[in-house]
Amino acid sequence: MGVAVALASVAVHRSAFPLGLVLAVATTYAVPWWLLRKRWPRTATSYAVGWLVLFGLVVVGRPEGDFAIAQDSRGLALMAAGLGLVVVGTVGLTRTSRPAP
Repeated sequence: MGVAVALASVAVHRSAFPLGLVLAVATTYAVPWWLLRKRWPRTATSYAVGWLVLFGLVVVGRPEGDFAIAQDSRGLALMAAGLGLVVVGTVGLTRTSRPAP
């Protein structure tokens, strides 16, 4: 799920500014928020790892010099969302799955 949301976020973050960027960031955080509320922290961490792996591959670029994330306000905002997702993944690692009875 994280890979699919990251791919969609990269695809729409530059379209229909600011709606595309808002949609990308909102979707990026809506899924782990829902997973954490359902008390599935490990799944939220898996989502964050999938999102960050695909995003990392996209940010690196290609040998020809092509890139998918520009170094402008929209690209930097999406990168900041990725940094925030690192925090979400860390929270998922430190939480327990179910509360103790």
